[in-house]
Amino acid sequence: MGERGTALLTTLGLMMLLLPLGAYVLMQCRSDLLIQRNFRDEIEAFYIAEAGLEHAVADIKPGRSMNRLLVGPDGSAGTDDDGFFPFGEGMPQDFPLSPFHYEVRVTPLSAEAVSLVSRGIGRNGTTKVIAATVARSPLVWTPAALYGRSDVGQLDLGDGRFLLSGFDHRIDDAPASPTGSAEPVPGLGSSEPDAEATLRRTLASELAARVVGRGGTPSIATTATFDLRGLVTEISDRPDCLHLTELVAMEPVQLGTVDSPRLAVVSGDLSVAGRVNGNGVLVVTGRLQVTGQLEFAGLVVALGGVVFDPASDVSIAGAFWHGASSGDALQLRGAGAIVYSSEALAQVDAAFPDLLPHPAVVRGWYEPL
Repeated sequence: MGERGTALLTTLGLMMLLLPLGAYVLMQCRSDLLIQRNFRDEIEAFYIAEAGLEHAVADIKPGRSMNRLLVGPDGSAGTDDDGFFPFGEGMPQDFPLSPFHYEVRVTPLSAEAVSLVSRGIGRNGTTKVIAATVARSPLVWTPAALYGRSDVGQLDLGDGRFLLSGFDHRIDDAPASPTGSAEPVPGLGSSEPDAEATLRRTLASELAARVVGRGGTPSIATTATFDLRGLVTEISDRPDCLHLTELVAMEPVQLGTVDSPRLAVVSGDLSVAGRVNGNGVLVVTGRLQVTGQLEFAGLVVALGGVVFDPASDVSIAGAFWHGASSGDALQLRGAGAIVYSSEALAQVDAAFPDLLPHPAVVRGWYEPL
């Protein structure tokens, strides 16, 4: 009996010692689980906020200012939604399910910069906030060296003497020897995915090698849409714009120089049988046909068909935007090149500020305390 009593007392003593230890272990495990859950919730909310910021930056279209972002989704100043980011497809829905979502607010910093504040909401009401300063890039935006709509699927490069290059060229660079330092753009861009697929499937290998730039050879990409006809209208309405009608250039024509770029709009067709030189912006609202020589630095816009005859010699440094309807000709059968030149576009931008679009860039971001 004495020995059994001693064993009982020993057991009870050990239990009294182990019980607090066990309770401590349970409390520690519970704390660790809560810490892990809170950490998981915060990480999820952070990535949700980051996704909102990335979505907003990607949704900012090339332009000249940030004012459109400040008036909210309804596009009207002085309304209740001012300061909410105007996502192109409406306010984002919960993803992948409730309660995961984000809200993005916009506040002005200057005429060319805004602050984007993205608030991510996760499980258990956890929130994280990321802020970024977004501004317009100093570089003029172009979707490609040659941009077109669905008609680019019918691109005709003739016998392969014509080059489309998205590598950055200085104005005086040879087409095959670019020395510019800006990031390359696609050699050929279209807003229609079907056009890209068609060209990749049908462009012969020897002709594919004549379309170079970002993304390898052939450098063809589906690019962002933009209001090309609106830009043409804006150019035409400027008081410093030179207006021409149904021009047939048999003799040499000079449309601007390096020291004095011009804005020129040809209402109707432009037929170049002689020689046309120029610097600045050349807009053709009808058909552009070249049987002679065309040399231009800056931006060329054609709203109708484009035909470069086999005997033609065309050299365009800057960018060429083709806004024709589906089915209009895009025949580049002559000799020469259309090459991307940030230098040529920068000259136009300096001569005519607030005209050409600029992309949005993130200058920096931080996580507010």
